[in-house]
Amino acid sequence: MEIQLPPDFPQSAVDQFDKLREKGLLFYFPSKGEVTNYQGFNFEFKISTSIAKKPVLSADAPERRGKGGPFVDPDPEFVVARPGPDHVVELSMHAMMRPHYVLHTRLFAPQTDDLDAGDWAATWAVMNAIDKSGSKPMMIYNCGYEGGASQGHKHVQVFTEPEPGFPLFPETALSLAGTAPSTSIIRHPDVPFEHFILPLIEPITPAYLLSIYQRLLAQVRRAHSEFTAAANGVLEVSNGNKQPIVNGANGTNGTNGKNESNGAHAANSITVNDIPSPLTASSAMRPSLSHRSTGNGTDGHLKPSSDDLTPSTFANNVIMTKRWMCLVPRRRGGKDGTGAGSLGMMGLLWLKSQREREHWSELGMTEHLVWMGLPRTD
Repeated sequence: MEIQLPPDFPQSAVDQFDKLREKGLLFYFPSKGEVTNYQGFNFEFKISTSIAKKPVLSADAPERRGKGGPFVDPDPEFVVARPGPDHVVELSMHAMMRPHYVLHTRLFAPQTDDLDAGDWAATWAVMNAIDKSGSKPMMIYNCGYEGGASQGHKHVQVFTEPEPGFPLFPETALSLAGTAPSTSIIRHPDVPFEHFILPLIEPITPAYLLSIYQRLLAQVRRAHSEFTAAANGVLEVSNGNKQPIVNGANGTNGTNGKNESNGAHAANSITVNDIPSPLTASSAMRPSLSHRSTGNGTDGHLKPSSDDLTPSTFANNVIMTKRWMCLVPRRRGGKDGTGAGSLGMMGLLWLKSQREREHWSELGMTEHLVWMGLPRTD
């Protein structure tokens, strides 16, 4: 089924965005960002009043189970399109960009669900319209509370690509991959948390996007499963058998994450770092991380807080432009209110206050990203 959008979309949506902002019904406060590089990872921090006003549902809120919420009966002033019978496009009340779209299902579906064919059809219709208007579109999906989802009703977000002054790491990863086959799932060699990237090849269709997403999602699930098994002291090897994880005798973790016993593994031992990884595009893309992390965080992560939950074994982030799609497995949503969604895992952070910015430094910045995601094991 072909998705139809209003003929004047997205310009009509931009006009409506401005009207709602003038009325004080929509919150958008652009601010200058602080760009910094920490341990080789680029960050841009922006403090925004619109984020400070944004409500975030607790993990066990009834709205996450379909009992109410802003998308069940949307305000018609915020609705700018209905791409097909099953989806609604609204303007975000708490906008990070101008305009900032929320594309949600008409009927309740949980934010923990996978994206399906209908979701991709509606998403691509909105992105394609933005592209035809002369802007570069981006979409994100925060799957699960631990993926940074503020609401429990299934929705993706679409907007024009941010311009932080540095390329996002999936862009750099594609450049580093060079002549690797376009069908190879790649990772950036210097990003310390798990992530999986595929380039997008024209012609792009919703069915094609669904297939790319499902390939990447399979790797997210594999990573979650292997990390959980390793945390429990069990490693599932390629033949399906489970073996205990044994560190090399007198082994120490080297600077590049190699388990060493004065330079060698103990005989017949299996370590987390021995997990086979078919995910890099070529041997040239195999990571040599300069800031490997255990994933246990910093001292600040050890302090009990109200948002400490059992780590997720399914949550993830989806980030897509017209050039690539990237998925990031997630364990946690944040610490003491200092968290991240999909863009945050790219290094783009919209913050509530200067105190939250200081908290990022206290939590170690890249260590915090790894603590919320999964540490690399290769």
